[in-house]
Amino acid sequence: MNILVCFTVMPELELMLDDDWVVDKNLHIDVGFLKQSLNCFDESALELALRFSEAAQNLHLSPKLSALTIAGPEATAMLKTLSALRFDPVVRIDSEKDLRFQSMSIAAILSQYVVDHPPQDVVLTGIQSGIGENAKTPLLVAEMLEWPCITQVIEIEPVDETELTVTCQVDNGLLQQTIQAPCVLAVGNAAYSYLRVPTLKDRIQFGKKAHEILYGGDFDALEEGVELMDLNLAKQERSGTLIEGATPKEKAATLYASCLKERLKKL
Repeated sequence: MNILVCFTVMPELELMLDDDWVVDKNLHIDVGFLKQSLNCFDESALELALRFSEAAQNLHLSPKLSALTIAGPEATAMLKTLSALRFDPVVRIDSEKDLRFQSMSIAAILSQYVVDHPPQDVVLTGIQSGIGENAKTPLLVAEMLEWPCITQVIEIEPVDETELTVTCQVDNGLLQQTIQAPCVLAVGNAAYSYLRVPTLKDRIQFGKKAHEILYGGDFDALEEGVELMDLNLAKQERSGTLIEGATPKEKAATLYASCLKERLKKL
């Protein structure tokens, strides 16, 4: 079974100060000084793929893991890490277009890659990225490929060469189902949310392998009709109340009397 993990590398925007949010005339913000890291859901997807591969090998299956991102040279360090973790091939599509908030264009590029580089049995993605956060991309990829799509995935386990068991979150709990490839899986709040660190030996042996670089101009990116008009820093301030009291018991009693008591009456 071939699993393609599509991921996004992002600057750690939470490290920016308010004064760093300077929008230029092209509606870009200078983030070149920030560390690049994985989108949290994509990081879970990559780790789930590795865990799936280990479980499959225990069943004497031979899965193949590959990784794909649409990014510039800033993603190079992450590509080397994935090579060291035995993803092969690791592919970067270098697009000159501004694809921020362009989920239709991104989905078109990803789906065309899947069609042009068979066989791909499972496309594994994070449910959404930190830019836009629209959660549309995996659904659009599935629609373009005419494959089924499962969202909010938290675990995948191998069954045989063509089937896998998928556990996902639903409104009233967890749903576990055995499905047949091909499919698109969008990973949500998985328990394994951190990508493992490759060993020094693997970095030396595999991390220096050349990555495959493709160009966005070779793909037919669909025009979404969305135009970025402005960027503004959203203020996310929270209010708080300091509870007075000499002991934790007194503070708990004050909290109960001033807040929780009234709420319990309304229940």
